[in-house]
Amino acid sequence: MKGYSTREVAELLELPETVIRDVARGVLDPERSPNQHYRFSFQDIVILRTAKELLASGVRRNKINRSLFELQRKLPSNRPLTALRISGDGGAVVIRDDDQVYNPESGQFHFNFAVSELAGTVAPLAKQAAEKAKASNQLNSDDWFDLGVDLEAVSPEDAPAAYLRALELEPEHSDAHVNLGRLMQEAGDYDAAEGHYNQALKAEPDNILAAFNMGTLFEDMGRIHDAIDAYKKAASFADAHYNLSRLYELVGQHTEALKHLKTYRTLLDQN
Repeated sequence: MKGYSTREVAELLELPETVIRDVARGVLDPERSPNQHYRFSFQDIVILRTAKELLASGVRRNKINRSLFELQRKLPSNRPLTALRISGDGGAVVIRDDDQVYNPESGQFHFNFAVSELAGTVAPLAKQAAEKAKASNQLNSDDWFDLGVDLEAVSPEDAPAAYLRALELEPEHSDAHVNLGRLMQEAGDYDAAEGHYNQALKAEPDNILAAFNMGTLFEDMGRIHDAIDAYKKAASFADAHYNLSRLYELVGQHTEALKHLKTYRTLLDQN
């Protein structure tokens, strides 16, 4: 079963289980185990850690739930936690996202802390879960993949082992191949990255992210024409057409460059 129990979260955050359940009911929507116990995700824990900071600042519980509801909405799973910053501004809770400021709920308190700092406090729990998982045969390939995603946020050096374990259990787990390939690419191991992207596409030929990442890899390797072929396989992804436009312009095919730039703009307008 993926996720973290109420007791594990309470021990990590030093927060009463009653408070965790109260915030969960008012703000979060955690998964439940077969016996209906909460199973908290990594981002759930970050939000609960935020609740603790707000409580320590003297904020009333009802204001916390309203503020955290907005914070949860601003934490999409495909973005790094460091994109947001919670701070006090004239007695109000504000959430800063790049150059924009959100005011989810007013309150009488002053504090300033980064979500990245909160995420760092969750690292021991993610590592502990990894250690327990190594000694357990109860996790399936998706559980190991989810653990790898959690570890990337707080302990990236431990993430590859989780993805590899997922692949041991399910060699055709395309998402694990994609994420492991990306990590290999970032580490400069291009041959290993290409192998994992190929495995992902073999298991799931229409995996758009695998095709797009393969294009970025071939660009890194200087294989421009191979990159063009890869991006074409991610035709429903706007950024693929932007990259195609750029590469076609690079090789002197101006008509193709213009065509893909128009497609890129059309796809953006549709979103």
